[in-house]
Amino acid sequence: MYGDMTRRLIMVPIHRWARPLASAAFVVAVVPLVGCASTAPAMTGFLSDYSNLKQDSDGALRYVNPVLREYDKFIVAPVQLRTQRASSVLDADERAEVARYMRDSLRAALKRSGVQLTENAGAGVGLVRIALTDVQTSKWYVNMDAGPRLTRAGSGGASMEGEVVDSVTGRQLGAVVQSAKGNQFGRLNPFNKLADIEDVLDRWSEIAARRVKELRERARH
Repeated sequence: MYGDMTRRLIMVPIHRWARPLASAAFVVAVVPLVGCASTAPAMTGFLSDYSNLKQDSDGALRYVNPVLREYDKFIVAPVQLRTQRASSVLDADERAEVARYMRDSLRAALKRSGVQLTENAGAGVGLVRIALTDVQTSKWYVNMDAGPRLTRAGSGGASMEGEVVDSVTGRQLGAVVQSAKGNQFGRLNPFNKLADIEDVLDRWSEIAARRVKELRERARH
């Protein structure tokens, strides 16, 4: 079953320009890096089951089966990048970069949380499946002004569907459907069309890793 799932995944995210650069540096330095709550985008059919999803406090749709705490190893499958809005079209290389970035970000976050990763299906191994169902590229020139920065107007971001399933049986152990805006100015390379997308993906990875860690810690008590 893991082989079938992986194969499916492999099939596969000017009116203010004249302001002095000093103003840009000022905005980067003083505008608060405010977090942005997730919202739930339209469902695309990627998940194996949507029936258990419930809206969480941040607006995302989530489901966690308590049995997930019993899994001690995870496979992070290659990430799909499905649909894009016309205003944020990425070329083939950028699509591959975004999909690879999501997978690498999640794997790194899970490792930092003490989660063991593997490439082999088996008992007690969860398979993480992710599809980026939409991406919005960064429009950094809009965000040079503090007003849009505070309202997040012009920010890019992403939408995603993800689930953890038993790597042998395919039983769904957890799932999420969410969408969020990015915060490119919190990054080392803010003037980049993918910066907002990458910011969202890193945030989601950290949240997912923290939730898995908390589940595993509760299982020990």
